[in-house]
Amino acid sequence: MYILNFMEEKERFKEMEKKKLFVLLLTMIMVCTLFLTGCGGNSNGEDGDNSTLVIAIQEEVEGTDIQQIGWENVVHALIYSPLVTFNDELDEVIPCFAESYETSEDGLTITFKIPADAKFSNGDALTAESVKKSFDRFLEISEYAGDLEAVESIEVLDETTVKFNLSQAAPYMWASITSTYGGLVDVDYAEEVGDEAFNRCAVTNGMYYVEDWQAGSQIVLAKNPYFTTYNPTVENKGVGQFEKVIVRFIPDEFTRVSELESGNVDIIWDVPTGSVEDIEANDALITYYYKQAGVAYAMFNTEDKVLSDINVREAINLGINREEIAKVLNNVVTPEYGYISEAQAGYSSEYAAKLAETYAYNPEEAKALLKKSGYEDTDGDGFVDKNGQKLTIEYCAATDNATSKSTAPVIQEQLKAIGIDLQITEYEGAYIKQLQREGNFQMVSRRYVWNDADILYYVFTEASGYPWSDPEVTAALEEARYITDNAERVKGYEKFHDEIFKEMPAVSLFADNYCIASTDEVKGFRVTNDGRPVFNDVTK
Repeated sequence: MYILNFMEEKERFKEMEKKKLFVLLLTMIMVCTLFLTGCGGNSNGEDGDNSTLVIAIQEEVEGTDIQQIGWENVVHALIYSPLVTFNDELDEVIPCFAESYETSEDGLTITFKIPADAKFSNGDALTAESVKKSFDRFLEISEYAGDLEAVESIEVLDETTVKFNLSQAAPYMWASITSTYGGLVDVDYAEEVGDEAFNRCAVTNGMYYVEDWQAGSQIVLAKNPYFTTYNPTVENKGVGQFEKVIVRFIPDEFTRVSELESGNVDIIWDVPTGSVEDIEANDALITYYYKQAGVAYAMFNTEDKVLSDINVREAINLGINREEIAKVLNNVVTPEYGYISEAQAGYSSEYAAKLAETYAYNPEEAKALLKKSGYEDTDGDGFVDKNGQKLTIEYCAATDNATSKSTAPVIQEQLKAIGIDLQITEYEGAYIKQLQREGNFQMVSRRYVWNDADILYYVFTEASGYPWSDPEVTAALEEARYITDNAERVKGYEKFHDEIFKEMPAVSLFADNYCIASTDEVKGFRVTNDGRPVFNDVTK
């Protein structure tokens, strides 16, 4: 660095001032350019109309870099486009960002064809090498990297062709590859700006890109001028219909509804149960439904003195009236008797019907099972007892899930009818997980969400981190996760159910029915049964 004596070097000072002015002007031009293009986009594409879509959601995003975060929402669905996606029935993988893909007969290689001249939202080239870098980074830093553990290497065959080499066929991988977690990130740009900055404003390959994130308020997305899709289920395969999409963070559920009714927002997520009926009755509003890709269930501590008796566990299963639960909750849940909902790959409607018949509400059989284990109401207080001890079970219900919390007192009354004294305690879900890991519980409310039945491997085996496991159940789940034929894979999960019902470590309860609502000005919006929003054809 030079220290100038401006009194003695006036001429040199004047020259430097000219240079400073030039630099200042150049900086202003760069700032203006950045303002126009946003942190992840480029304004060189063709302009469409100037309309804006406004969406309201409950929770602010954790970050915009899908590989650095643990949960996603509609923002990520707007800014990422996976190579492939599931069809609506979840029984076929179809192209999305990739033009096409091919799986070898033995399932050990998957080859993706990338569109020629593809670009990220900022104009950077998006080639087969970009795809490799993105997935290499996913495998290195994402908390979901284990979902792709079968990937041994990723090979670039040419500028538009990339091949995944697997150690074994692993159909469970599709759930991650087809999700927003399988969206592509501009790794070169991420390395240039650093992970923290990139997480604030990721450069991606989706229909929109992040223009501005106003913490605690909203995130503004702008149209990606380079976007294309090969998804056969949408009509518009090019850029989005809106110049901007504003996603507002509104935690209070009734405020979201009010903003929709007043026309300040176009679409809201997570319509509260108490508002669904009113929204459905409003001709100016439209509702869209999707199901929980998973189930809510009650887990037993099979090492507990009382619940180690399988007759007690089976009695609880038969003593719960799931249809009544759905009715009490105004049908915001769907009764489930097994552990796979219709919003998951691996589901069988025929087998689900069989389970519903086999384990239908049967209080008389439940009482008979309790009596078989020596439980009878000897003192006439309405509760069964054994050796002078009333059959009392503590049930930990999650306070941070509305349906699980509302269900607890219903189950309490139902089990009272068969003589069981269910005592409810309420904790946040995270604390309930801790209690389960420690084995410090009797019966707890739990749930899982993932659009592939392979999630069960991380719920009912040692891989879950929880105490309960069974070798036959584990073997059935390990076998099912590697079956490539969809019909055979469904049978694999039927075998899992056969094994787990022999042990009855838990009882399945229901799947949530989620509701999204929009004004009637919104056209072309749809959501798949497992909750994937499709914006390609949306107009207003």
